[in-house]
Amino acid sequence: MSLSVVALAGTTSLAHADPCLSLTGCLQQDAKDQLNATRDSVRNDTNNLTSGFRNSGQAARDQVRNSWNNSTQATREQLQQQRDSVTNAEKNVRDRWNNSGEEARQKLQAQRDRVTNAEKNVTDRWNNAGENTRKAWKAQKDRVSSDLRDATTLPPL
Repeated sequence: MSLSVVALAGTTSLAHADPCLSLTGCLQQDAKDQLNATRDSVRNDTNNLTSGFRNSGQAARDQVRNSWNNSTQATREQLQQQRDSVTNAEKNVRDRWNNSGEEARQKLQAQRDRVTNAEKNVTDRWNNAGENTRKAWKAQKDRVSSDLRDATTLPPL
């Protein structure tokens, strides 16, 4: 009897050492391994994505800096004028908003809401349309674009 207790105690300690000695332990270990692998994969993907964003942002800043440093004085002045015109346009809109009365603000907000709702309605119609309807709309858009291009293109001399 003492031999079987010792043998049982040895198997129990082996089961703790290697979880795959029992079916349940093996399934649990497999599930843990898969979970850890998935967790590591998500962590790696997230790190790659965020470092990609950081690298893209840095590359864009470097490109702008290099373009500025390599540009002529005339190009720099032109870029500064463009920046100033955008800044002045933003300032004008802000000033008009701040100096307008409540009634004018409500009209502006109503116009903005109509545009926002129109965009949402178009998106909803597109998302709810069938494939044939989408193809027909796309064909119509392509025809209009082609007609516009034809109408605005000068013939060769």
